[in-house]
Amino acid sequence: MKPLFFRHSATIHTEFENVLQSAQAQGELHIGTPGKIEDRERGDGVYSYHRFYDATGKACEKYIGGPLGTPEADAARAKTQQDIDRAKMDVDAVKMFRKLGFACLDDKTGATLAALHNHGLFGAGLTLVGSHAYGAILNRLGVRAQTYLTEDIDVVRSYPLHLAAGANLELINVLKTSGLPFVKVPTGLRPGDTSVTHKLPGKERLMVDLLVSGAVTGKAVLVPELGVHAQSVQFLDYLVEDRMTSVAFSKNFVVPIYVPSPARFAVHKLFSCISRTNQFAKSEKDILQAAILICALEESYPDDVADAMNVFPDEGRVMMLKGASKAKLLIQGHSEQSGAALGDAIDALLG
Repeated sequence: MKPLFFRHSATIHTEFENVLQSAQAQGELHIGTPGKIEDRERGDGVYSYHRFYDATGKACEKYIGGPLGTPEADAARAKTQQDIDRAKMDVDAVKMFRKLGFACLDDKTGATLAALHNHGLFGAGLTLVGSHAYGAILNRLGVRAQTYLTEDIDVVRSYPLHLAAGANLELINVLKTSGLPFVKVPTGLRPGDTSVTHKLPGKERLMVDLLVSGAVTGKAVLVPELGVHAQSVQFLDYLVEDRMTSVAFSKNFVVPIYVPSPARFAVHKLFSCISRTNQFAKSEKDILQAAILICALEESYPDDVADAMNVFPDEGRVMMLKGASKAKLLIQGHSEQSGAALGDAIDALLG
């Protein structure tokens, strides 16, 4: 049998949970390298500046305060040093997790997710999906498996976001606070389409897609609280109705995020691997991701996948079961017991 994944040790998994708990408690993230404080003498005293590199690699500095010796300036300097020390701890933690095979992102993706976090959008109801979410789910489950390089960030808004009273955000402006020059580009998925993707200009391929649930995949749907038309995808409400916390790792960031529950993520992949047309590579990726998560869950939470299959929307159940039959072949190669459990879940729904 060829294993689909390997488990991290209990000690490493506990260390990840400690980092997760710490990340959930932190406030706004500094977007850039940790940097250092530079004190400069001026005519009437010493003033402090925070020097760092931003997400594009550009040298930057921010004024902290002064003259030193005043309560306000000393407090501001101490707070900045505290933030730098915390950021350095995060950098060291990510180095360790990366060496151990945890899923990690490039730093521009990390900066983009940090910008969404800083504006409270994950807490307000936004959920990360797609391959970046898959990596974060693997990390949360404490398993190491094949991940996929992708430059797409997919986030789902399943209901009007619970933003602060009077908040009037535009997604493009939120993304620009990452320090990256995002622009709006029409998706062109349908004639006369008003939906847009947010991407970096030129040859840069990083894109951010806002998605909503809808009966017609690709239809433009206005999201007024973010000032943008999103793309609809089938059964996303099902996908993100049950979500959990995790973190996204990149070189300079540990970003607290929300992702779908592993079981619902896997079952939705069983549907999407069949519903995709003329996208063989993506369908194969969907099947593999679903198979890995189903095996990992069967070992620790044996009823979760069957429960998630039972509540999958009736309109897509036939396609989901076809995907489950395909994934079963991969799963049996890893674990006959897991394959048999999925087979029982398929038979129960067919019966």
